[in-house]
Amino acid sequence: MIHLDANLLIAASDPTDLHAPVAAKIMNSAGPFATSACAWTEYRSRPVDPVRDKVLLRMLAGGIVPFDDKAAALAGELFHLTGSKRRTRMDVMIAAAAILAGAELATTNSDDFQAFVPHGLKLRSI
Repeated sequence: MIHLDANLLIAASDPTDLHAPVAAKIMNSAGPFATSACAWTEYRSRPVDPVRDKVLLRMLAGGIVPFDDKAAALAGELFHLTGSKRRTRMDVMIAAAAILAGAELATTNSDDFQAFVPHGLKLRSI
């Protein structure tokens, strides 16, 4: 299973996005795909085309993984272990969800997630 970070969700649904070719490449090469509720929240925090949104949801065979109490506990632990800052809280939550799902996290912002690799995050840098 591969979890998509918000930047790839945006790129997969917007052909004008800078990372659209990268998103298309990964979506055509591997899978199945899912995303965390946290990454989905970041994606939905911008205007969304309903048609493209439905297409993206169909590509997420693994669905949108809920952020539950286990994920919250791990995210809190990761936050402290890595010395994360408030502005990176969503990244910590996305990393925790991927770790608990045993998924690889695909992102074009690998630098944002490197600190979580020693704590179990499998990172697919693009």
